[in-house]
Amino acid sequence: MGRKKKEKPEDKKKMGRPPTKPVTKRPAYYVNVKVNNSMNYSITNVLISKDTIAEVKQLISRSPQMVELLGYWNGKDYDKVPELEEFIKSRK
Repeated sequence: MGRKKKEKPEDKKKMGRPPTKPVTKRPAYYVNVKVNNSMNYSITNVLISKDTIAEVKQLISRSPQMVELLGYWNGKDYDKVPELEEFIKSRK
């Protein structure tokens, strides 16, 4: 009958939820929507991606929340989309 070895901290099983993998952005049109929560009076930013300009226009026209166009993500930064910027200006 031998003695049991004490577990070292490195050998202990990790508990809890594992970390999530960060989202990789794909080339698409990105819109930032500010959502107002009336229950706890907080404002949350929601990043939404759409594939076509028509989908972005539909999102902007139907959204009662404040919408900010970020542009087209090309893999490094956002490119401006003049057609959508004019559409947003005409709505205001």
